[in-house]
Amino acid sequence: MQNAKTKGDLLRIIADEVAAYDLRDLEAMNARFERKVSHLPEDYRDRLLESVREEIFGAHHRLLLLSRNGGRELDDPPNPALGGYCSMVAEACAAKAREKDPKHLYLKYLLSAFTMFVVEEPAHPVGTPFPGGQIVDEWEGTYLCPVRDMADDVAFALCPYCPAVQSTEPTYPEMRARRHERRRRECLANYWTNYKG
Repeated sequence: MQNAKTKGDLLRIIADEVAAYDLRDLEAMNARFERKVSHLPEDYRDRLLESVREEIFGAHHRLLLLSRNGGRELDDPPNPALGGYCSMVAEACAAKAREKDPKHLYLKYLLSAFTMFVVEEPAHPVGTPFPGGQIVDEWEGTYLCPVRDMADDVAFALCPYCPAVQSTEPTYPEMRARRHERRRRECLANYWTNYKG
């Protein structure tokens, strides 16, 4: 992946690597995560699992569609952080290999590379909940994450490579409606000031 000159090159490389996996591998990843979070409160767990399914199955589906269409118009170079990401993935998979087969971990990192470096979206989809109720959100073309800058203690985290930025205000689901209302009022005020004044 480090040698990809364009996002289209990167897409083809990732698609070739992902072709070694099948639906059972995606299902195994999902089932493993379901077991990992089975102790969490039901409401939070269900919302989290919905986001993880999108992170796994949705990303895989979009990857297949885009690669089958040839990845046209992906001539821009990938984000320069790709090199660091590839080094981190190699290190993470080598560490995992000491315990067991890193096959599914590698698949996770491939799907995340597609999401973050080809389509330039957050590794965790918009709407992914975090403890405390905040979510990954999007506002006016910028992806917001409530925990983006808190991943320093997490080994092999995706956060340093994710295009989301640390949100400067809370990202509770209801905050989106408040931001829309605030923007609507600003637009109305500007209209009255500029066109009616």
